Amino acid sequence: MKIDINQVDRVVIALAEKNNISLENAKELLSKHQVVLETTERVKSSYHLQVAFLTCYNIANRVFKGGVICNMPEDIPNLLKFEKETFIEVLEGFFPLNKVSQKNAEIPKILFGKHPLAKNEAELVCSNWQGGLNIYNSEIIELKSIGNSISLGACLASAYAIFWAFNRTYFITEDQYKESFGYSLWNNSLELDWHSSNGEGPEKIYLPSKIWSVGLGHLGQAYLWIISLLKSKQDYEILLQDYDKLGIENLGAQILSFESQINKSKARICAEFLEKVGVDSIIMEKKFIESDQQDESLKDFEVLLTGLDNIQSRQKIDTDRFKICLDGATNGKLINFDSFTFRNLTLSQRKPSDIWQENQTSNEILHENLYRMVEEKGGCGILTNVGISTPFVGLFGASILISELIKMMNKGNPIKHFSGKMSTINSYTVS
Repeated sequence: MKIDINQVDRVVIALAEKNNISLENAKELLSKHQVVLETTERVKSSYHLQVAFLTCYNIANRVFKGGVICNMPEDIPNLLKFEKETFIEVLEGFFPLNKVSQKNAEIPKILFGKHPLAKNEAELVCSNWQGGLNIYNSEIIELKSIGNSISLGACLASAYAIFWAFNRTYFITEDQYKESFGYSLWNNSLELDWHSSNGEGPEKIYLPSKIWSVGLGHLGQAYLWIISLLKSKQDYEILLQDYDKLGIENLGAQILSFESQINKSKARICAEFLEKVGVDSIIMEKKFIESDQQDESLKDFEVLLTGLDNIQSRQKIDTDRFKICLDGATNGKLINFDSFTFRNLTLSQRKPSDIWQENQTSNEILHENLYRMVEEKGGCGILTNVGISTPFVGLFGASILISELIKMMNKGNPIKHFSGKMSTINSYTVS
């Protein structure tokens, strides 16, 4: 049966382009592979490990359609904000626990609280502000997982872990993860010393009381995921703005969205999720335009987080209107599918209209293999120009952006710009 590319999981597009195969064959390929998540008794008392395990579980179920196998102890108490007694109940609130058997011994295994003993294993390590992976036959990094309220390091490490497992399975990019690695979200200059004590930030943090989140796709939903897992005693409210409805093609990358919600407003989907963790929200189901920012009823929303997917909308941002204005963007082309760009528009000396100019838009062919394949069959190749998006890249970017928001609110040293690919951990550009 022929597949409509506009209804295809964005991860399937990546597999089709990489392997020069049809969308149908790529979809079948995605359905075959598995991943193992394995934790120890430490998860019973570790907020960070529970955040990381849940995050990996949520994302893995979207990109490992052959099954997510969970090896964990019984009777794990819930340490997160969801109103469930046990951690198992929290997991099952997202996806049913999979009872499938493991197909082979070589499938990727992500470990929580135990060191890797084979080449197909990697240990996720995290603290409040630091996140990384211990790779087999490399240095073992230990982090002091102190505190039980900041989700940043756990979410960053989860993004790395699923990317490692995904790339090990599908070979989308050259494998750069040959040694243990990580990153400090508090001190971006540490590089190889990311796991030192200087890389850990404050345990007690302040958040903005009013946050305006525009664009609720794979980036916007990842922003909300990280914020929702923060344990803060203060009350805050989030304004959710997006005109779009959930499509079946969004399920692979947008981590607050599920099949039962197809055709529902993305803003309402996000509001329902936030309600489950006790976060108040306001919904705006419309496109972002200049006049929205002059609405007197919204003047208290002085922090803007954007996950927009086009230049035209970004050009409309009025940076003078907000105390904090942060923008994130991913890339829809295969060669850069694991990249993220962050801009702190508050600290930038350039206006959005100067940063994003009309002549930057082009008719570039995003997926040359797919384009050619469709053209050869008598179809219209330009219809394949649909951007790739993945949940782990969205979460990686969200970890950068939300950490910068918190740094600005808590006497940190914020950056103006970040650009980097998940596959090249030691070559991020930060200024």
